[in-house]
Formats: sequence, structure tokens, C-alpha cells
Amino acid sequence: MRHSLKALAMKLLKLIGALLGAVLLLLTFLWIACAPHQPSDASLLRQFNGHRSDLERIVAMMDEDSGMSRIAPDFTWRQDTLAWPRPEAEWGISKSRWDVYRALFRKTGVESGTVRRGKSSDIVFFVWTWGIVPAGISVGYLHCGQPRNGYLHTEEPCIEQRDSGGDMHGQSTSYGYRYKKIDPEWYIYEESN
Repeated sequence: MRHSLKALAMKLLKLIGALLGAVLLLLTFLWIACAPHQPSDASLLRQFNGHRSDLERIVAMMDEDSGMSRIAPDFTWRQDTLAWPRPEAEWGISKSRWDVYRALFRKTGVESGTVRRGKSSDIVFFVWTWGIVPAGISVGYLHCGQPRNGYLHTEEPCIEQRDSGGDMHGQSTSYGYRYKKIDPEWYIYEESN
């Protein structure tokens, strides 16, 4: 009797293991199938060509709002603080100005806004993002602005001035980028970590 209970327990454990494996496989498949799909370079180029004047307007606005480092649909960062939330008086731009940015983001498909790192003349536009800070990917555009008033190129494509390329940022072994020039000052730009 003891032997048959032990055999039954072993069969039950194998069945549970097989069921857990099947559930894990199903969840992995669903995660891959349901994940948003990264836009192709061709679709990004079509989107860029269709909304170029609006993207140029965002560049001009960011140049006027040089105290801002990040403008997203749901938060802002100033060059001197990343704290959020902040009182409206400390946003760095007015609510009406932010509403103009948000309308342009929706119109151009720049879903996650823009960033200008430090004293950079370069602006990154986030069209598509997936993941979280320690492990994610972003795809969009990079505008290489003219260095002036202490603002310099900080993004690799703007520094390298090549038609395409990719590598790791600095000494990183996991934070990489790739780019493809689509106009003298514009790139399709992808970052991943």
C-alpha cells in the first residue's frame, strides 16, 4: 500500500509539473503575442515625412523652453530638478504651453514626449517605448540642434555625424543605441537597456 501511495504521489507531482510548464509556456506566448510591436524604420520615416513641420515646431518650442529637460504628456522635468509632482508654479512651463506640447505629441505620434539631456543641443522624441527603466527599449527620432550658448551635441549620432551606426553608450555593456539618418539634422533613433 505504501508503495502504491508513493507511486501515486510521484505521478501527481509529474502531472503538476507538466501543468505548470504548460501554463508558463502559454503565458510566455500571450506576453509575446500581446506586446505592442515596435514600429519599423519605414513606418517611422512615413510618420516623420507626414508630420515634419509639427516636429520642427516642437524643436522650436524646446529651444524657447531651454530650461526644460523632459516634457512628457503626464510630467515635466526642468534642467534643475527631476522632482515630480511639483506645484504648477514650478512646472517650468505654463499649463497652456504644456497643452500645446501634448496636442503636438498626439498629432505627431510622439507618445512619450521629448528629452534634452543636460546642456544638450540635441532633442530625443519618444514615439514608442516598451519595458521599464532597468530593462526597456525606446524608438523615435533624434534632432541634432546647432551648438550655441553653451549647448553642445551630447547624443552619439550628432557627434559621430554618420548615416547609420550603433554601439553601447560610454562604457556600458547593456545600454545601447542604433541610428539611421533621415535628414541632415534628423535620425531614427533607438535605445535599449
